[in-house]
Amino acid sequence: MKALIVTAHPQQDSFTWALTEQFVAGVIASGHEVEVADLYSEGFNPVVSIAEMAGWQSGLVSPEIRAEQERIRNCDGLILSYPVWWSTPPAILSGWLQRVLTLGFAFKHVGGRTEGQLKVRAQMLVNIGSRQRQDVDLAKLYLEPMIGVLHYCGMNVLPSQANWGVYPQADRDTLQAYIDQAYENGKRFFS
Repeated sequence: MKALIVTAHPQQDSFTWALTEQFVAGVIASGHEVEVADLYSEGFNPVVSIAEMAGWQSGLVSPEIRAEQERIRNCDGLILSYPVWWSTPPAILSGWLQRVLTLGFAFKHVGGRTEGQLKVRAQMLVNIGSRQRQDVDLAKLYLEPMIGVLHYCGMNVLPSQANWGVYPQADRDTLQAYIDQAYENGKRFFS
């Protein structure tokens, strides 16, 4: 089986990349293939144009977007690895979702209902600077919108690996535990 991990962080030495690399190592250790889509180094353009939006109604997408859709078609699992910035994923990842998960590819309308078309596993590796709190459901705020997108497109969404309290002075043992967990999640992704 093959996993596609879409990573959205511009710095290769970031904690997001450390988690991505460990998840990849876990997938490979379990005997599966993995492809990494590095949105920043690949220069993905996250901006939807008016012409592009007009084309969606008739199923027209650019060659760039068709290539991204083929990446998804050729995988059995999709992983999104990203930090939370200002309560949202990086704009490049939001733009990737908006441009790639189009009508006719990721979902369709049938009899007044929406049917997701992407029957793949999905999981998120998310780094959040805030610590989980008792007074506010931060998971609902930071994770549920993205989980909703994946469900809408028909994906079997596995529990997210939400890494709370990831910031420069964070406890090193906690960060190492997150890295170890990413490796284990990669090993179990297809089981």
